[in-house]
Amino acid sequence: MRSAIGPVLAIGILALFATRGPAQAQDSCATLNGMKIPASAIGLPTTGAAVSEAKMNGPFCQVRGAIRPVDPKAPDINFQVNLPGEWNGKAVHFGGAGYNGSLVAGQGPNINPAGIPAAINQGYATFGSDSGHQTRQGVEPAAFAANDEALRNFGGDQLKKTRDVAMALIRRRYGSAPKRTYFYGGSQGGHEAFIVVQRWPRDYDGAVALYPVYNFTAVQTNGVQVGQIVFRSPGAWISAAKGQVVSDKVMAACDALDGLKDGIISNVEGCRASFDPKSLICAEGPNCLTAEQVATLEAIASERPIGANLSGVTAMGRWPVLEGAPLGGQGVFGSKPQPGRPPSMGDGFIYFMGDQGVRHMVLRDPSADTLKFAASENAAKLQRASAIADASNPDISAFKARGGKLLILHGTVDMAVTPHNTHNYYRRLQSRFGSGLRDFTRYYVVPGYGHGNGDFNITWDGLGVLDAWVDRKTDPGNQVVGDRNRDTSGRTRPLCEFPTWPRYKGGGDANSAASFTCVSGR
Repeated sequence: MRSAIGPVLAIGILALFATRGPAQAQDSCATLNGMKIPASAIGLPTTGAAVSEAKMNGPFCQVRGAIRPVDPKAPDINFQVNLPGEWNGKAVHFGGAGYNGSLVAGQGPNINPAGIPAAINQGYATFGSDSGHQTRQGVEPAAFAANDEALRNFGGDQLKKTRDVAMALIRRRYGSAPKRTYFYGGSQGGHEAFIVVQRWPRDYDGAVALYPVYNFTAVQTNGVQVGQIVFRSPGAWISAAKGQVVSDKVMAACDALDGLKDGIISNVEGCRASFDPKSLICAEGPNCLTAEQVATLEAIASERPIGANLSGVTAMGRWPVLEGAPLGGQGVFGSKPQPGRPPSMGDGFIYFMGDQGVRHMVLRDPSADTLKFAASENAAKLQRASAIADASNPDISAFKARGGKLLILHGTVDMAVTPHNTHNYYRRLQSRFGSGLRDFTRYYVVPGYGHGNGDFNITWDGLGVLDAWVDRKTDPGNQVVGDRNRDTSGRTRPLCEFPTWPRYKGGGDANSAASFTCVSGR
């Protein structure tokens, strides 16, 4: 693997700072304007990078620029690197969201508890990119995939390129590389955390992955399958009002199974065992579902074969539609029983995202009708996309060997990326590493938490926990997460490692984590 910076450039930079310590922000930021980073300093093919702007933004130097592609028809990778005036000697690479396409400014994490500042204000150098394309109004978010280099950049290449450019700027600014470099991201950013851990394990000392879309191709293929279930006939579709009925009935049946009626279903497996979806079937009325609608729920709530082997993944975990997920909006089933062509966000988030991936990244045919898509008939195309984009490999031995630490977190009611998908990957890690897995990986599941929202909308200092584990060898131990929802702000729960969940002890403050204990089983 190439060094993050070419030897000639490295010698020059070290000589520049040999006689003085890290430069002061005010007198060094402007000197980065126009800086060129040669292709030889970047570990994957580019035609180099250049800084277009370097200016002070409060206490840090904000540097923006572009990494030039090899293919002149491919878009640039736009990047931002933030360099604090008082550097703690560490760096954080922040991931993106969805199909990316907007500049990640490195101002997170955004779920820190009150009193824990953003990483840049803790002295970290931070950086991110737009992943190699810009989302434009009127253009579908995955349309960039028509260009091979743009697709490879989105599939992970941009992470290595952005990281290497950031390292060159950090060396130039401070005279040395970071002593620690971390990755932090959720959703697509969680996918990107898995990518760097698997593909470039020597570049990172640790990673935080929130609700990761790690097996991107499989997730989007399953999204299309969900659309095929929901829209198989007008009678199969479920309105927002009926969806709310389902959520209310499940909550009424399962809320108290964890020892406390608090609007959160913590005992998920107990709920699965005790709630019969067929109890929703009754004669026509505001609280009734038809047998066909219940069949829709049961199909989505079941693990489904993908129809192809995608980087070792052959099935997708069930969706939590019968486990407390909020179904009263348009995010799951859409606003009407017949989707548009092409589908829009109003046709349900899961199907919309899946349709984008299958049409643009797998079939590479924007005119395709994904309601007619069969994975088994397109296995080779799916596998090609999977090889580019997916991060499903459970062999992270190289990351472990270099002392890397990985924190994974998912919520039980996530209807953008099912938590059961992440459960499956963690079980594969357990099969490979056995009891030694906890030496370098911890996986937490939060009841009531969704995709950055939910009835329990967490605050968590994951970066602080990771840094303490890596830098001071402090075991993550027993952690507590808070709720940032306005009506329930201040309540706390223990952060339980999978497969345990928080059970109320039967006494004590219902809003205090001290009144709960992490248990397994149902």
